[in-house]
Amino acid sequence: MSKITYKSAWDDLEKKLPYPKKARKIYSVDYKEFKQKVLDENPDFVKKITSSLFNGDVYILKGAYTKEFMQNLKSNTFSHFKNKPSEFHKMLDGCPDFHRKIDLETGNNYSFKMCKHSFYFYSWNKDPLNLFKPIYERWRVIKKLMGLKPTEYENNKPKDGVVDRIQVVQYPSKIGYLEPHSDPFKYQKFFFSGFMSKKGVDFDGIGFYLIDQNDEIIVAEDNIDVGDVGIGFATVHHGVAPVNRNKEPNWDDVNDGRWFLSMYSNESDEVKNRHTGYSLAEKINIKSKLKTQLYPEI
Repeated sequence: MSKITYKSAWDDLEKKLPYPKKARKIYSVDYKEFKQKVLDENPDFVKKITSSLFNGDVYILKGAYTKEFMQNLKSNTFSHFKNKPSEFHKMLDGCPDFHRKIDLETGNNYSFKMCKHSFYFYSWNKDPLNLFKPIYERWRVIKKLMGLKPTEYENNKPKDGVVDRIQVVQYPSKIGYLEPHSDPFKYQKFFFSGFMSKKGVDFDGIGFYLIDQNDEIIVAEDNIDVGDVGIGFATVHHGVAPVNRNKEPNWDDVNDGRWFLSMYSNESDEVKNRHTGYSLAEKINIKSKLKTQLYPEI
């Protein structure tokens, strides 16, 4: 009898069941303990964790990064791009690191509507902030859990089809948001997010949320600390609601709004008809009393 691996477990689930859409439960676990279980790849754990994630459970991995690392990441990223113009580059060979202020109008042009200040980093560039080593240490664990080689895509360039992208994001007060959506799952089964701000300390409001079987929102931020990471199956419906709704946004203030870290393996723009995520705004029935909390007041 062949050994059960993450890849074989995922293959089996994907053959038998539809991809998950609604969130079921949030679990908080210690990152170091979780990491060791992933690396051990015990058959019982493999079956349990893959089944859990494929049924819509989301995991908050406590203490994956230090608070100091996240604080430095935020300030160093902001300083590095402070005097550089906001611009846009497709994921093509030679794409530089860049930042873009995606305002409410610009955000209407994406697969799902958004408003945020995004800072993009790629592994083929010079890594001026020395991000990739500490981030890949965590990302490799998650890639293994997804049934990939731990170093999958690390040396890829856009011409290879799939590339790793690190995105540091600032959601400005009042207007920063990401409408409910489903992420691309073809090359990365999970959304994989690092939390750089803490509710009640750095911002007030909902922030990151999930949508459950009853189309109610699950507020995820209440027990999240700076340095935690969250993973869930990419197709599970989720989004980011505006924070600090009574405060005017300040794109030029490093301490404004809510910050987070995204790690994603994307199909590049060298690929025709690339696999992307999609909006769920018209596909789900979010309760009307909650809808006003999930979008900017515009």
